[in-house]
Amino acid sequence: MPVDLITSTDLANHARAALARCGAVQPGWRADRADRVEWAVARFDGGDHAGAAEELTACLDGWLPKEFAAAAPRILTGEQAVRVATAALDGEHAYRPFVSGRNDPDHAVAGTLARLVAGNPDAEAALLRAVLVVRPNEDRGLAHFRVARISAVLAVLAEAHAGEPAYLDRWSALLHEDDRPRLAAAADLWGPLGLAEVDRRCGTVEDVDGERLVVAFLTAGRFDDALALAIRLGPSHQQRALLTLATTGLPAARAKALVSAFRKCPKGGRERDTQMIYQHRFAQLCLALDRVDDALAVLGRMRDCRVSGYGPGPLAREVLRWLGGRREAATPERLRAVLDVLADPRVIPQELAAVVVEVFPLVHALADVRLRAELVEVRVPQLRARLRGVRRWLLMADVGLGAARVEAGDVTALDSMCAQVASGPPDTRLSLVLVRQAVRTGLSARDRELFTRLVGGALRDGGWSAVEVLLPALDAEARTVVPDAVAALPAGDQRRVVVPVARFAEQVGDAGLLAAMLDAVPDAQGARRVAGRAAMALARGGELPAALDIARHCGLVGEAAS
Repeated sequence: MPVDLITSTDLANHARAALARCGAVQPGWRADRADRVEWAVARFDGGDHAGAAEELTACLDGWLPKEFAAAAPRILTGEQAVRVATAALDGEHAYRPFVSGRNDPDHAVAGTLARLVAGNPDAEAALLRAVLVVRPNEDRGLAHFRVARISAVLAVLAEAHAGEPAYLDRWSALLHEDDRPRLAAAADLWGPLGLAEVDRRCGTVEDVDGERLVVAFLTAGRFDDALALAIRLGPSHQQRALLTLATTGLPAARAKALVSAFRKCPKGGRERDTQMIYQHRFAQLCLALDRVDDALAVLGRMRDCRVSGYGPGPLAREVLRWLGGRREAATPERLRAVLDVLADPRVIPQELAAVVVEVFPLVHALADVRLRAELVEVRVPQLRARLRGVRRWLLMADVGLGAARVEAGDVTALDSMCAQVASGPPDTRLSLVLVRQAVRTGLSARDRELFTRLVGGALRDGGWSAVEVLLPALDAEARTVVPDAVAALPAGDQRRVVVPVARFAEQVGDAGLLAAMLDAVPDAQGARRVAGRAAMALARGGELPAALDIARHCGLVGEAAS
């Protein structure tokens, strides 16, 4: 059936057929917790607000996934929100992060509970008392767990009560003297009051709250307070806070003070990677202040950094992006300075290969006629020579040059490269780069079979991560090749991609692609996850009876909501 003719009845039938074909799951199997939250959101979107609230409440039976953070404040409101948050206090939720190992305020479940109770004084106080409890070992090695959840709660409550500084007294009364610094997390209330008042009431401002407080001072028009606090923080937090203060149009005196402060900022260690992270951030600050020549000077001094995203290669790309937004500043001298850095051995080959696909088109678009000729005849061969030895690296350089020619108007410039990669050994990363270019050049319309094989190469060995990069790059027409690309994959690769492809299809409302994944799913567990996506699509469309019937077979319906 043509994908544009898939009806809700057709989709439900595809889901039931997939469940019947794949059989029963193993005893003890349970639905993915994130899927359960997204099922609740789908019911809410379809107008079943009461059912959505019941489904979300049922999710309290175990560890909460990160999707709960966005869903809960949207679905749960008023007294219902307070009841759910209060129920959560009876278990471990207030003491957990959404993602294991991410023990910072942004990932604390307690922050989401604070959004649910905000505005109810008794519930706010109960939540604060709960997060203030000192759990086993939190008076020693695990103290940061407690700090993170307290900061999360106070930051959210301050946001909810912005402009009402009397709440600071209310919350302060609940704190032990040793917890006075925690009150600094209430950044939205401190911003208008200033740093002197924070010092008087909180004492030391710790790094965990410092960056948020710097932003609050800046928002309140207290630049001097923001700068004064920023330079007190630890090395990494201080660098990030100072970078936050760097904005285009900053008065000259403030810009000068900011640059001076960053020059004095501690680097955090003598190790090369730590030093290069500092240099990279300094260059970013210079760019934010429109000091491109200072950024180029930093770039020229940089050496290899093994921390992803902080070496001279990524910084060279950032400088070119900055120049791309300010063509009048993109002089041949500055462009050559960037190319000189990339040709230097200090940029390791794998880092060079990661940026050339974007660097070549940027330089080509910004260059004058003379530099364009130099790029093609001298610079590209020079950089390409540094990438010999690894097929992918070498091909990345060729793709970069081809992309430059595409930008210049030759839409077929990468066709031969697409054919070479599609016919060669599987290479997910290279295929992903080429698919993005092929969408822009309309390859799917010119050679659908080649484009399908290229998409298949991007999916092969890729799994969830490849799908999440690939599918958003495809327009509706280009997505029509995905079912054939999936069908051509080896069984193991097909099993890995059908679920994330179905998830994407449901999120963008592509019923045809979702139906194709229902037909392709090869195993019982996968069938339940893909059929669950069909149930979500049906619920969003208001087809609740059919959605509930399928969702029950997929383990998505909580007991209270069934």
